[in-house]
Amino acid sequence: MATDEYGAPRGDRRDAARPSPGTDGPHPGDARWDDPRWDDPRWADPRRAAPRGPNENGRYPGAGRSDEERHRDEQRYLEEFRNPGRGDPGRAGRPDAVGAGRADRGRWAGPDQPRTAARPTRPGRSGVRVVGGGGARRPAGAGGGPGFGTDGAGRPEGGWPPTVRGSHVVRLALYSVLAGLVLAGITFPAVGALGVFSKASSDHFVALPSNLVTPPLSENSRILAADGQTIATLRGATDRVYAPLSTIPPIMQKAIVDIEDSRFYSHGGVDVKGMLRAAVHDSSSDEGQQGGSTLTQQYVKNVLLQQATTSQERENAAGDSLARKLQEARYAVALEKKLTKQQILERYLNISYFGDGAYGIGTASQHYFGRSVKLLTLPQAALLAGLVQSPSAYDPFTDPTTARTRRNIVLDRMAQLDTITTAEATAAKAAPLGVRKAAPAVQVDSCQSSAAPFFCDYVRTQLLADPKLGATLQARQHTLYEGGLTIRTTLDLSVQNAVQATVNQVIDPANRVSGSEVVIQPGTGNILAMAVNRYYGTNTAGGQTKVNLATTPSFYPGSTFKAFTLATALEQGYGESTSFYSPYCLDTQEITQAFPRGNSPVNCQDGFKNDTKGEAGVYDLSKATWDSVNTYYVQLEAKVGVPAVVDMAERVGLPAKLMREGGIPGQPPVQSAYGEFTLGAVFMDPLDMADAYATFAAHGLRCAPRYIASATDSAGQALAVATAPQCKQAVAPGIADTVTSILTGVVTQGTGNPNAAAIGRPAAGKTGTNDNYASAWFVGYTPQMAAAVAVGDPRGQSGYPLTNVVADGRTWSPGVYGGDLPAIIFGQSMKAALTNQPVEQFAPADPTVVQGTKGGLLSSPPPSTATPTPTAGASGAPGATATPNPGITLPGIGPILPPGN
Repeated sequence: MATDEYGAPRGDRRDAARPSPGTDGPHPGDARWDDPRWDDPRWADPRRAAPRGPNENGRYPGAGRSDEERHRDEQRYLEEFRNPGRGDPGRAGRPDAVGAGRADRGRWAGPDQPRTAARPTRPGRSGVRVVGGGGARRPAGAGGGPGFGTDGAGRPEGGWPPTVRGSHVVRLALYSVLAGLVLAGITFPAVGALGVFSKASSDHFVALPSNLVTPPLSENSRILAADGQTIATLRGATDRVYAPLSTIPPIMQKAIVDIEDSRFYSHGGVDVKGMLRAAVHDSSSDEGQQGGSTLTQQYVKNVLLQQATTSQERENAAGDSLARKLQEARYAVALEKKLTKQQILERYLNISYFGDGAYGIGTASQHYFGRSVKLLTLPQAALLAGLVQSPSAYDPFTDPTTARTRRNIVLDRMAQLDTITTAEATAAKAAPLGVRKAAPAVQVDSCQSSAAPFFCDYVRTQLLADPKLGATLQARQHTLYEGGLTIRTTLDLSVQNAVQATVNQVIDPANRVSGSEVVIQPGTGNILAMAVNRYYGTNTAGGQTKVNLATTPSFYPGSTFKAFTLATALEQGYGESTSFYSPYCLDTQEITQAFPRGNSPVNCQDGFKNDTKGEAGVYDLSKATWDSVNTYYVQLEAKVGVPAVVDMAERVGLPAKLMREGGIPGQPPVQSAYGEFTLGAVFMDPLDMADAYATFAAHGLRCAPRYIASATDSAGQALAVATAPQCKQAVAPGIADTVTSILTGVVTQGTGNPNAAAIGRPAAGKTGTNDNYASAWFVGYTPQMAAAVAVGDPRGQSGYPLTNVVADGRTWSPGVYGGDLPAIIFGQSMKAALTNQPVEQFAPADPTVVQGTKGGLLSSPPPSTATPTPTAGASGAPGATATPNPGITLPGIGPILPPGN
């Protein structure tokens, strides 16, 4: 009877070698049994029927093989069947244990003996060759069993060399079992007839979860100006700039595929052949692990790592357990059915870590070469492709020699696969690495280097408080810093540059005095500029600060609040002819003051007073506004009522929390008898003041401050944080336009002139100076822009007055008024900002509003005081030339605010 290479009777494959019912092989009547590969004599396996026991060759052909053994032999057969002629003839046609065409791994000498040492030495091993699947080394020429060179137990004398890694055996076993499970799961319908692997194993693989949740990648967000220029890039823990595949050069795509997964375009997510090849290499070599994972599997692993929120989850995602590898393979197979190869490659390149804090190819290109990914060259692409395997080991900054070696390996591989020519590879190898060392971007506050740092900070602050980005602060932070948002703001860089340059030039950033300005577009609420004469940062010793004085209520706005009393009076029918005798000092019982009363009207320590005693006299509405007469406006406020003025201020844009609720520590809510309100004794910030005055410029249309024009997420979907202008008619157009007509006189002939508030085109505004020069303001507007300027000492307006300030080339003594530095900043910044804007005219005052239903001289001086000679007002109404008066108490009229305001 004929025997096979094992020395056992061949028998009939349909009898002795044919599996019986209940085994894993094909059964009688199964059409798959007729596979011609079963007729190959090398495939016949008499060990299924033959009894155990060694034959004359010392082999054990007995029955009862395990699944692993049968799967191993299946692989041998398949390799030989697909690659005829590549097998080792010395093996009698029997394929190599892990693929045909390889050198003889050595024959088995017995069931408990290691392989013989007859296998050849690998090149470059210096007489040492790898023996056995565990990667153990044995001196060349050593025997295969107990004897010379061993300790009697198959181990080298003195134990295994230090280079032996026991994990190689585990890795080989892991990949072998994994390959079998995956192969069974993927190909069971096609090769199940071979009966090599159980259907149960196949079902287990298919039953694993396959729906991999792939949330958007952590990606940097960008803040843009209105014209699309980048203001800042917001980075989270993961520094990533997403790069669509269309922007990644083909040479970069080919480099990563060639070195990481050369059969990427032919496998279905799992490359069994590559997996087994890697297992053999890793188990018998100390040249570094090849790994058996495809790009798809690597992408799956990175997704799972990104989703991990605990150290245990991260450990599980990165581990080498069979369960984890099998689940990864299942995800990969399913993913290949949902996505195209190009989609997988794009996601892989953008999720991979390239070292030194750079995630994704877009970030890596900028980080290592300072250039867009579109511009990567062949040597640069090869360097980046080589980093993925071990970013720390091949770091070009810390070990350029190793990085160059790795880059050249990639180039050799690309040449081997004919992606590039040998000449191209040689030329690329000669190129320098060309990397540039830069500080990790995640360590730098991106707003600090922005052209508009305080505006950038304002945008971040607002978004982090917006529930539309997430229910919790943590969720909003993740969305903002890692959500890949594109936030196009309303900032006009030309206006911003003009304003920032002006505040820095007029008041040097090193000055103890601060200058801040905000510019808003009337009719939209768009914030066009936001500047502070300070360097943004945390180095306070170096003059830096992160306190945004443009949006922080830090100073009383002073007489700029008179505009709200003016609008209220016009709305209630008080025409432009409304006149009061306005003494230097006014004390009244009708409107209580916030400070103790006294009986010293001459010095007016406890009453309302004008800036100088020479301002006493009869004033109409326009003249009192131009000259900013305090005692006139206190009397006017008493007529219209403090609550009505507060309501007007709120309608045009001032926040109720700062007035009705007392939103500043130590600042109580405004009471109905708080006479100081018209004199601006409430902390405000330039943003809110610019917004309020923009309402007058827009004919009474109030638009909430708007800082975002549009916003999208990483998928290009619009976000709800961006809205259209939110506007409503707060004041009748006739009222607003008449307010404007009166405020233009402040610029041309009042307290704003000649200190540069005039800008050579129609402009309106109001000055504000607080008692004892505590702070100074100018708030003004043109038809196109409204701006608020605040000047003060950030350490505190009460303890650090604006006296003897050195700024704009001179010393301001005794102190700074609203018509001084603030008006200069307004005038110079507006001239520059409006350079390319057409000259527009204000609408004229409404005659009906000017006339009013109330007016005339509402109070007169006491008999002992001479009546001043009236002068013409803005619309011909009686004005006044002030006649000094030491002070007077008028019963029934009331004011309120700190002395001297």
